[in-house]
Amino acid sequence: MKSLEDLPIDEGFLSEILNAVPSGIFVTDLEHNIVMINKAGAELVGRSPGDCFDRKCYDIFNTPMCQTENCTCRVAVETQAVNQGQTTLHLPDGREVPIEYASRPLRNFEGKVVGCVEHYIDISDRLEQERSLLEQQEELLRKQEADIRHLQDEILELSTPVLEVWDGVLALPLVGTLDSRRAKIAMERLLEGIERTRAPFVILDITGVPAVDAEVANHLLQTVDAARLMGSRAVLTGVSPHIARTMARLGVDMANITVRGRMADALHMAIRRLRRQAGEEAPPGPGAPPAPEP
Repeated sequence: MKSLEDLPIDEGFLSEILNAVPSGIFVTDLEHNIVMINKAGAELVGRSPGDCFDRKCYDIFNTPMCQTENCTCRVAVETQAVNQGQTTLHLPDGREVPIEYASRPLRNFEGKVVGCVEHYIDISDRLEQERSLLEQQEELLRKQEADIRHLQDEILELSTPVLEVWDGVLALPLVGTLDSRRAKIAMERLLEGIERTRAPFVILDITGVPAVDAEVANHLLQTVDAARLMGSRAVLTGVSPHIARTMARLGVDMANITVRGRMADALHMAIRRLRRQAGEEAPPGPGAPPAPEP
């Protein structure tokens, strides 16, 4: 035997070839009668090839496209081209099986279209794998987003350190852009520090903050008020000319806020006040002249 032409092509031999294909294949005439079907195709609908022979394809394979203008074999025959896609196969037991199909017009030896050949495959496992992979990717993305948020929170916490610079004096030096989220975290950390140490004085230093907006200014005022309610006196330091103009333009009420130019000035004031309360006289602060009492 030198070529396929030497093979005895009869119906039985062709059936053996079709049955060797693990996916479904059937052939219909122009009236949608099944004239050939392989074993895998019949088993997909719970039948034997003999049960399907000479039956209407839409009686065996129930899909949303059957007996409509979208019938895959009808489209393939009318367009004389391959028609392929995905659809759902409704089985008699109520199960729904997703399938992928490809239909081609069948021609005789004269080139005339005499029917249709349809190949289809159950893609349930593939779709399940794709769904599982998508869920894993989504879970990984959620974990990455959670890790990023956690890292951002840690960075924000590190960028808003609450320092006990003297016994009874806390300092919160803020550096860089101060948005509403960071201002809120700063307020929470400062109040936690007050609760932990019961410090009578807290210093909010914004020397390293280039600008503030109305929302951030409101957070600063809330921080001062919250500290006062917890028994601590808040002192604002490092207000630049630009921030001063901005807060004045925004109409921020600074009447109840103690302001000092530098953190050293505020610290000196706090130490003097603490020692006065203890009945002592505070010496001049290192490198800073005595600041007038408010």
